[in-house]
Amino acid sequence: KLCDYFKSKGLPVMYHTDGKLDEVLPLALEAGVTAIQPIEAKAGNDVCRLKELYAGRLVLVGNIDVQKMSGSRADIEGEIRRKLPPAKKNGGYIYHSDHSVPPSVSFENYKFARKLLAQYGLYE
Repeated sequence: KLCDYFKSKGLPVMYHTDGKLDEVLPLALEAGVTAIQPIEAKAGNDVCRLKELYAGRLVLVGNIDVQKMSGSRADIEGEIRRKLPPAKKNGGYIYHSDHSVPPSVSFENYKFARKLLAQYGLYE
């Protein structure tokens, strides 16, 4: 009923849910959800696979692993290089971490990840 109400007002519906999404996404779509976030990597979700399954039907938000953002620059770049190009292809993706950014992610690492967004074409 909530999705119907927002849709009647011409508004999209973004659903925040934690955990593995395989069983919930078909139900969310049926209910009228238009975007899903944060797409937790640590729960086994992969935005590249979800993009293949739901392209054009669901906006995907997130899935950049905060555990990788806590690691080395190579970890961060590998995560963004692998996920960003296929996720952003033909639209339907909003960059975000896979959950709240924890204190283990240094400000330097966070700035580095943001810099990579331009390099890998999020701002095209």
